[in-house]
Amino acid sequence: MKKMEPSPVAYAGWTQDIKELVELAAKGPVAWLALLAAWFQIKDSNDASQMDLVVHSLQNYAVIFVVVTALIAAFTLFRAEGLKSLRTSTSTTLDDISDASSGTRKFVVNASKLFSDPAAKHPSLSTEAALFEAPTVIRYEADQVLAPHFDANRSAETEDANRGGQTLATLIVYLNDVNKGGLTRFGRLLATNNAADSNENYLTIQPKMGDALLFFPADANGRFDERTEHEGCPAIDEKWIARIWRHQNRVPPPFGLSENALSTL
Repeated sequence: MKKMEPSPVAYAGWTQDIKELVELAAKGPVAWLALLAAWFQIKDSNDASQMDLVVHSLQNYAVIFVVVTALIAAFTLFRAEGLKSLRTSTSTTLDDISDASSGTRKFVVNASKLFSDPAAKHPSLSTEAALFEAPTVIRYEADQVLAPHFDANRSAETEDANRGGQTLATLIVYLNDVNKGGLTRFGRLLATNNAADSNENYLTIQPKMGDALLFFPADANGRFDERTEHEGCPAIDEKWIARIWRHQNRVPPPFGLSENALSTL
């Protein structure tokens, strides 16, 4: 049996954040600081010209821009480290589907059928499963949480290129009954009449063994859907789930299933 490890947390959208912060700094603070510094450099010089002001401004701009970019990169790294506290569960991936009777294989097969074209007479399960990340089993012990987050990524084309691009669908199967705590909450979707908790204003799901939750973090074209922000509320009773992420393109190993594994479907 594979060892459970602390669940990984990725800083989705870090490239977009850096780009926006650098562009914002370059258009405002960096330019004004460069100009102000240039003025101080020549203000006491009697023979300074406008060209001197321009040259000093450009030199200062280059230096300040490099420093600010480095500070933004450091801030991004610091934020990425801070995100690790958002998820305190443990998990492991299951990529061996060679045993026809295993739960992992059945999960992959049924998920492939779920996403296959219903009009197809003989759907290719391997073609569909090639879009999956390997199934992940996640355990939440008492007080463990998953803070509000998105499964899709605004910068998927860049950051998730090596794992199939945008996440189009999330399929979760609850592996045990959870009577206390451990709700899955969608904090941007209003509760329905059959909400798991009548005191909740937002959509919540109470884990029940064998139930499945399917939602779409992005549309078929990969457009990010902010309404699907969700969280795993603090566990009181232990909670186990199995998850498959379906991506826009083929997910290569080690994130996805190997060609040998797919050939068995």
